[in-house]
Amino acid sequence: MAERPCVAFLGTPAAAVPPLAALAKRCAVHVVFCSPDRPSGRGMAVAPPPVKAEAQKLGLDVRQPEKWKDEATKVVWESLGIDMALVVAYGHILPSWMLDSCRLGAWNLHFSLLPRWRGAAPVNHAILAGDDDTGVSLMKMTPGLDAGPVLAQSRRPIGPKTTAGELLADLAQDAAALLDDCLAAMLGGSPDLKTQDETLVTLAPKLKKEMARLDFSKGAHELHRQIRALQPWPGAEVQLGDTIIKILEVGAVSDSDAAPGTLEWDKGGARLTVGGGALELVALQRPGKPAQPACQALQPWGAKGNSKLTAASGRLPVE
Repeated sequence: MAERPCVAFLGTPAAAVPPLAALAKRCAVHVVFCSPDRPSGRGMAVAPPPVKAEAQKLGLDVRQPEKWKDEATKVVWESLGIDMALVVAYGHILPSWMLDSCRLGAWNLHFSLLPRWRGAAPVNHAILAGDDDTGVSLMKMTPGLDAGPVLAQSRRPIGPKTTAGELLADLAQDAAALLDDCLAAMLGGSPDLKTQDETLVTLAPKLKKEMARLDFSKGAHELHRQIRALQPWPGAEVQLGDTIIKILEVGAVSDSDAAPGTLEWDKGGARLTVGGGALELVALQRPGKPAQPACQALQPWGAKGNSKLTAASGRLPVE
């Protein structure tokens, strides 16, 4: 009987949990690598990442190196004798020696239809760009950024109201199913791989906090995508007086005769006029408050209001 391969899983956030659970059902996972525990939440208490919590529930060995450049990390990895590694949203750049050490390959479940949207934020950029669909790619890792040959892909449409958080949760389940379909080929050592077309590459760089502010001179449909693409982080925000308000959910886009930068609200709801139309504001959040229906969140400024925005800064001066 052939010796069972030594398999490692590398991942950190909640999106990596379904693939870890799927892998653990199909084969023995010898070790799980994830990022170190970090402060989180309103109280900034130190908490384990979701993958660590799942791995501990499954009774798996967990390692949390701070850096892969440290010699100590290399010593630990080499002592484990890993044959195959599966990487899902791990958050670390892995060195070539690590990739080369896996005789059955180091594999990555990437949340896009490669070669489109290589990089750290593929789900967000797919929504920002107005893509009709996206998906999951199972790729054999190489030193280049998400540039390795692809074993298989699954595809999912992007709905007109879908947020990045919702889409990522769905793709995480798709990734688990794709892994389940392909694991035998991966462990078999001779998968049928397809080289990526470099002429079709697009990049999905990390999101930045400053992306949260809206430019009200942009078109309504573009801003609708921006608000959905930046959930849950960095979010989308405007300023009403001295108060920063987060836009959590938008509804329909409609025509408007108001000037771009007009916010109107009453008991029936709230509308924000921007370039080429108006956005229905469904849910908002004031500092220190839970998410609320838009008209309820705006009540401190009156049950009914009409304010002008400053397009460049996203500031809403109270009239």
